[in-house]
Amino acid sequence: MSGAKAEIRVDLSGLEKRFSEGELKAKQAAFASRVAFETRDYVPRDIGTLQGSEPLSSDYEAGELEWNTPYAERVYDLPQSSIKTTINPNAHSHWFEAAKADRLGAWEEFAKGLMGQ
Repeated sequence: MSGAKAEIRVDLSGLEKRFSEGELKAKQAAFASRVAFETRDYVPRDIGTLQGSEPLSSDYEAGELEWNTPYAERVYDLPQSSIKTTINPNAHSHWFEAAKADRLGAWEEFAKGLMGQ
């Protein structure tokens, strides 16, 4: 199966002394879960299979978000003009980049809160 994948990598070297490995994994999972939830708003939707594939295919503790359907990669790479927005007016072809462009500041604030800053 082909899929569209987004990986979130965070440099944790300065935090490893402050938090246990389990705490860091939980924080990574919380961050990735939030990013995934908000990114789903940008995934094209017909009957919901593509959008619904992400929670089943992702590994939040590893920071890996994946939309895994046979057509996910093809839809991800379509020109924006080919994306129907009738059901989901926020739909984008490169949905992760669109979500990041709109929500990066909020994600950074959320990450700071997770790290107690």
